[in-house]
Amino acid sequence: QWRMTVSEWEKTFSTWIGAPEPDALLNAQIFFDFRVIAGSNELGQEVHDTAVRLGANARRMHAHLASLAARREPPLTFFKGLVVERSGEYANTLDVKKGGTAGIVQMARLYALSAGHSSVETRERLRQASGKTVSPAGSQNLLDAFDYLRSITLKHQASQIRAGQQPNYHIDPKQLSGMERENLRDAFSIIKNMQNALATKYPVRNI
Repeated sequence: QWRMTVSEWEKTFSTWIGAPEPDALLNAQIFFDFRVIAGSNELGQEVHDTAVRLGANARRMHAHLASLAARREPPLTFFKGLVVERSGEYANTLDVKKGGTAGIVQMARLYALSAGHSSVETRERLRQASGKTVSPAGSQNLLDAFDYLRSITLKHQASQIRAGQQPNYHIDPKQLSGMERENLRDAFSIIKNMQNALATKYPVRNI
């Protein structure tokens, strides 16, 4: 299905960008992040550059991507309390990927794409979009939140591996220090504030 010529790939991206239906959006999110791992780097770069150029002015797709990013609700209460799952396999834990890093990845993709930048790495996307499609302060806050969430995730997963467990993204806040919990709340608050900013820029509630 994915063995296509350059022109066929460019036509496919054009279709996805012009008609952002659910499947098209899923494919766009995946393939806007593609990297060449074998074969001609020039051919892959040509396809990706064309896709970014087409996507830079695709306001309808930007609104859909903003809506997807805004739905990655951080596990916070109105008064910034941490929300954990009440039952099931992951009871008393929160998912730092689903409500944290994944939201930042989504926003960084949107910021970079709407700014016409071709980077596929989240931190670089935020840096490139700074002062263009996201404020310098907003970009730096998301970078700080992203770095903290990755750090606390790696610490959690390393502990699981040492204990012979399967690593995951579900962290029990009670196992964190007071400062770690406070930093976690701050990171989630940053994400929530930036999601609110998206909602004022794009019609996310109408999608």
